[in-house]
Amino acid sequence: MTTHEGGRGGPPRATGPMIFILTLAMALPMLLLYAIGVLGPVLVSDLRISRSTLGSLTAVCFAVAAVLSLWAGQGVGRIGARRATIALFGVVALSFGLISVSTSFAMLVAGVALCGLAQALANPATNKVIALHVPPERRGSVVGAKQSGVQLAALVAGAALPTAAVLLGWRGALALVIPVSLVALAVSWSVIPGEQPAPLAAGWSKLVRPNAKLSWLMLYQLFLGAGLAAFTTFLPLYATEQLATGEQQAALMIAGFGIAGIVARIGWTSLAGKLAEPHGLLLGLALAAAVFVGAVWASGWFGLLPAWIGSIGIGSTAVAANAVCMLAVVRDRSYGQVTHASALASLAFFSGFVVSPPLVGAVADAAGGLGAAWPVLALELVLAGGCAVGLRRASVAVRAAEDAR
Repeated sequence: MTTHEGGRGGPPRATGPMIFILTLAMALPMLLLYAIGVLGPVLVSDLRISRSTLGSLTAVCFAVAAVLSLWAGQGVGRIGARRATIALFGVVALSFGLISVSTSFAMLVAGVALCGLAQALANPATNKVIALHVPPERRGSVVGAKQSGVQLAALVAGAALPTAAVLLGWRGALALVIPVSLVALAVSWSVIPGEQPAPLAAGWSKLVRPNAKLSWLMLYQLFLGAGLAAFTTFLPLYATEQLATGEQQAALMIAGFGIAGIVARIGWTSLAGKLAEPHGLLLGLALAAAVFVGAVWASGWFGLLPAWIGSIGIGSTAVAANAVCMLAVVRDRSYGQVTHASALASLAFFSGFVVSPPLVGAVADAAGGLGAAWPVLALELVLAGGCAVGLRRASVAVRAAEDAR
């Protein structure tokens, strides 16, 4: 039987402003990923870097996020979700500030790496707020809304950053994130209720091994993150290099991906909230996303339309799958304590972001173009589907053990 972590210390207090802040907490740290993709053609030209080096920028950010995710759950539990959210926005402002004044590739890498700390905090902090202040029957829609912040970042990056970069340069365009982060920091204090910090227990810094069910979910997140990271990093570059589109139209493909992801995350998580277990839905979303990657690959022969179909399709499937995973760890205690399970699920997702972009960039450099890389992405998503089957088996074992008690 599925168990839930409910709110403590009074009735649930979810408000519209709180949900908006949670959405921004997901959006602003992830904006950097989509910015690297959308501004990729400009960065490659201005900094005179290769495709694999462009991919390494994404890898640096998410390597930091992955490592820090090992302790982010315990950290959020210790300082409280409100303080963690405030810290997140402060780190985002510092990160984009450093990037915007960077005068060397090393400074750029340092700013990108700093953003990894904010990404590590995002899911544990926002999931903790939801577990404490949102009633169980609303958690599906609220998780979907806040996870849609990631795709809101894609929409903003695709729709606004190219124009801003023309007017202000790419550094100036990224500097626009700083005041938004500082306003969100100030508002967080008033809209997120405070909580009593957890006591610092003995051995708090030790890593807790995930159970079998969480392990399968982490593997799913690993392969899902690998596919999404490479897709968002290289789609605009693929469109400009091999489909002969302009940079503006290539960026609009990411915006379309973002719009589809916003709708899909809200819709699929609302459905998942009504299901006893999400593994069947996760399997279907992963395999459908692999088919849509095939559509992008086909655009090399059939023109731009399949790339548009693939971009919107991946936004509607793979993007939503990550949100469904986060809902699972919020509502089902068999994965473990919510902040810890959220952090480990994020660790796996970020690890996929570390490995895949440099790998895909290297394949593209060796093959002379990004067309050869799409089968790698499709395979990653098929492997995610296989992990959903493993998750189903682990869930059956947990249910059998509970029934035997």
